[in-house]
Amino acid sequence: MIANSVELRVAMRNLGILEASLEALRGEIETANPSLYEVSAKSYARRIAALQSEIAEYLHSHPSEISALLPREPAAVR
Repeated sequence: MIANSVELRVAMRNLGILEASLEALRGEIETANPSLYEVSAKSYARRIAALQSEIAEYLHSHPSEISALLPREPAAVR
């Protein structure tokens, strides 16, 4: 369970890492060995779903934290 904005940022980072890892796994073995990919991908998919659920639950309880997820705008050039 995510308890604060720092943990939210960590969860978001971990979600990105897991999604990229799953995509890399797909690219490396899905075509060559679909059965191995299916078995290997299950744990990634479960953890991704769990993190997404935790993030959604936290943001539902702390809607002001949504701004923490938005990309920062670059400083104006003068």
